[in-house]
Amino acid sequence: MNDLILYVKKNCPLCDEITALIELFKSDYEMKFEEVDIETDEKLLERYMLEVPVLYVNGEELDYRSIDYLSIEKRLH
Repeated sequence: MNDLILYVKKNCPLCDEITALIELFKSDYEMKFEEVDIETDEKLLERYMLEVPVLYVNGEELDYRSIDYLSIEKRLH
């Protein structure tokens, strides 16, 4: 089972793109996917305000500059 956590905020087109990208993997990989709105938690907002989306794949952080199909796929099992 793969564990994916995506940190997002509202009105973020790049966040929407990453969510759609993750959907492509759901039929081939078992995964638990959680989307976390950073605007609901002051600490998360402070940490990720200018960095979203941020994706954790099985504990490994990928920031918005390094998230793409291949970078996600190589971390899935």
